[in-house]
Amino acid sequence: MTTAGTETKSLSQKAVDRFTEMMIERMEQMKSTEWKKGWIGNSIAPSAMPQNVSGRGYSGSNSFFLQLDTALRGHSMPVYLTFKQANDLGAHVKKGESAMPVLYWDIMARDKDGRKITKDIYRQMSLAERMQVQTIPFLKAYNVFNIDQTNLAEVKPDKVEALKKLFAPPKIRDTVGMFASKALDRMFEQQEWICPIQYEKQVPGAYFSPSKDIIVIPRKEQFNIGKTPEEVYKDGMEYYSTALHEMANSTGTESRLNRGSHEKFGDAKYAKEELVAELTAAMVGNSMGFDKRILDNNAAYLDGWISTLKENPKFIVSVIADVNKAANMVLEEV
Repeated sequence: MTTAGTETKSLSQKAVDRFTEMMIERMEQMKSTEWKKGWIGNSIAPSAMPQNVSGRGYSGSNSFFLQLDTALRGHSMPVYLTFKQANDLGAHVKKGESAMPVLYWDIMARDKDGRKITKDIYRQMSLAERMQVQTIPFLKAYNVFNIDQTNLAEVKPDKVEALKKLFAPPKIRDTVGMFASKALDRMFEQQEWICPIQYEKQVPGAYFSPSKDIIVIPRKEQFNIGKTPEEVYKDGMEYYSTALHEMANSTGTESRLNRGSHEKFGDAKYAKEELVAELTAAMVGNSMGFDKRILDNNAAYLDGWISTLKENPKFIVSVIADVNKAANMVLEEV
């Protein structure tokens, strides 16, 4: 229902707007010359991913944006719950708190005559029967609140204390001083990625060559430039994040996810591809226990990304769809 000059937006449309606002806010912060954090940049354990208070984890873009919401709003941990879950636990959402949307895809099914098919009937259909059905995917959303936006700590103190232990910041334990990822080290050593990765030679920078279908990254030691143990530890994270960025780029070739993105440096398609690669590296990195600092060569795109998002909020839907596909491909291989 609409009135003159106004438009009633669905919850999913509002979610897209909210995600766009969050990305713009983070990019504006990243333009600061003193920015030294990653896309997420909080002090909780990055490997402990956002979850519902019931213990169920969030996936894909929801995980990324809930982690980002935790960082932007300064929440103590990325644990969320619905309004009803808060009530069921004997708690309540504090007055004036705003919710975070969680997006998911649903489908509308119609038979060959255009009649709507219920979800229950669709689920009972055989694969052959489903092939005869027209399905239309669409976005849906529901709202969640961070537990810091509720009085859960007062009514369930033991539960909240247990969660705090789960999300305690990581300790620096690596003997060399740099963060180490055994999973990615094994992938490099055994060349298990979808294309070769050259990582043992001293080179000036990282890149993916579509024509040669090869990734080149500097030696890990070249990233060791920090002045404190904490900085050196994060230098290790930057090494793996850089590799993930180029791995994300390599998923977009015609024979893989076919993003049609390997155009010349500086054009619109290239800029979008770099944002997809940045967010893929951030999303995968968070799931593996480290954050993704924005690369110098991508900092130049910040203004362009911000203006595009402001002009066309739905741009984030296209980007996140590509990020989800690329991130899934990387995580499946890892």
